[in-house]
This record gives sequence, C-alpha cells and structure tokens, in this order.
Amino acid sequence: MTKQYAFTAAMALSVFLLTGPAVAGQASMLDTSEASGFMGTWVISMEAPRGGTFDQTVTVRDEGGKVAARLVGRFDDANDITDIAKNGDNLVLSFVPEGRGGVIDVVLTLTLDGDMINATQEFAGGQFSISGTGKKQ
Repeated sequence: MTKQYAFTAAMALSVFLLTGPAVAGQASMLDTSEASGFMGTWVISMEAPRGGTFDQTVTVRDEGGKVAARLVGRFDDANDITDIAKNGDNLVLSFVPEGRGGVIDVVLTLTLDGDMINATQEFAGGQFSISGTGKKQ
C-alpha cells in the first residue's frame, strides 16, 4: 500500500467515523417483501485498519411497506438511510453522512449467510473499504 493510499484511506475513515447524524428522511422505494431476510437489528463487527475492531448496529425495518434503515456507528452516531436497493442477493444501503470532517459517500452492502450477515462498507466511491460480519439481535 502506498503512503498516499494509506493517507487517503485513513482520512476517509476518520471523516466517516467523526460524522454526525445524516438527515432523516422517508423510506426507500424498495418493497419490504424484497428484503424480508434482512429485516431486524444486526450487530456487525467491522475491522478497520489501525482502528481495530468496532461494532455497528444496522436496523432494517418496514416503513409503510417500504424498506428503511438506521445505522448506528462506532461513536453512537446515527444515520437514517433511505437509498436502499437490492443487487442480486445483496441489500445495498447508500448514504452521505455530514459532520465535522465534511461529507463522504458511503455504500454498505449486506449479504445474508445463514443466521449471519456479511458487510462491506465502501467510502468515497470505493477508494477505501472495510468489512465485517454480524448476527441478528
């Protein structure tokens, strides 16, 4: 990994981890029937370079027949997510948190694996990513 890439990755992660809550919105356009296996509250242990392991809580819920989600991160920052889609068997949650460090686009991809969930979180258009696994609460 080059020094420039490492610096960019560290900055992207720090911007995300220091952000405040995203603006709450409405539910997505995705019908809850298309995401039934994802519904519920998941605690996902993410592995961050130099930051160790930390937990995030993702709650996927029905809001008027449409999928809505909320991500509570490492520092109890909450992001309501309304840009939710299916990509094959994956549930893809996209949002742009805003905080002290500015804004950065984030894409959280969730994949069911039995009673577990796999997660990959990409920042700044895929310039940096972290991954983890979790269980439903």
